[in-house]
Amino acid sequence: MESRKIALASLIASLYAILVYILPMTSFLLWQVRIADSLLPLVTVLGYPAVIGVSVGCFIGNILAAPWGSSGLNFLDALLGSLVNFVAGYTAYKLAYRRGFSRRLAAVLSQVMIVSIGVGSYLRWFLLWAFNTDVTLVVSIAGVLPGSLVSIFFLGLPLSLGVERALKTTGYRVDV
Repeated sequence: MESRKIALASLIASLYAILVYILPMTSFLLWQVRIADSLLPLVTVLGYPAVIGVSVGCFIGNILAAPWGSSGLNFLDALLGSLVNFVAGYTAYKLAYRRGFSRRLAAVLSQVMIVSIGVGSYLRWFLLWAFNTDVTLVVSIAGVLPGSLVSIFFLGLPLSLGVERALKTTGYRVDV
């Protein structure tokens, strides 16, 4: 990776981790709106450095702010969350990087589904282990879905469109 791409990945990772750290009350548990996830659609504009950035940023943010009361659960959450972000980011990158709006829309909706199903699938166990709260898998996924729609679709899609417009105005190219 070129130094410019490493810097971009580092910037996105930092932003993601900071947003999780300063907003833990909205970033965890069953009904979450993880504002940091609004950075996920940036992979459709910024490419692979953004995939790395949202994955590493999730790992760092979850390690620092996870509310599970156990360093082992915090680490597991960081590992699983960053894996989900990598899959969501890489999938959207492959679907829509530097392609039209319809591809970007499909990519962002795939991210919403991947994050909702991925995080919802393991979140139910974390709630049981940390707080003795037993919810079904369907409820766990359904709890994550609305927040993912807000953060990834309603915040992240316009953010990615704005970043793309700004990059076109300045003539900056990530893949050069």
